[in-house]
Amino acid sequence: MVFLAMTMGCAAGGLTVIQRSGGLVLPASYEDSIGETHVTVSMANGEELKGRLTWIPPGGGLSSTLITVNNVSGSATGMSSGNKGMYIGTLVGNRGTTMRVELLCNAFTGKCVGLGQSNTGEIFDIQR
Repeated sequence: MVFLAMTMGCAAGGLTVIQRSGGLVLPASYEDSIGETHVTVSMANGEELKGRLTWIPPGGGLSSTLITVNNVSGSATGMSSGNKGMYIGTLVGNRGTTMRVELLCNAFTGKCVGLGQSNTGEIFDIQR
């Protein structure tokens, strides 16, 4: 398990972010660090969303994180079990858009699938 945590801490690459309403694939990337991943998504209108997703490890663990969006603080809590972990958090854009992201991940392969939802209600399918 320590090896897995160390290897997940070194990964970087592209994400597949698909706008559900039109099928547009948005340019996106991630870079892992210990216990979190930093994500950047370029929206169709040129806005860039960035943020940190917190890793909730497998094994029935309960994790919480504090998030701040537009100077408003809140918390996010999630629980995972088995070999499935989660990334949760919020991306914030440079033009006011926010996107709540939840990814369910296979802790052994590092592959993740999930959803993003913007503050306007738009849904995005996400694969890593």
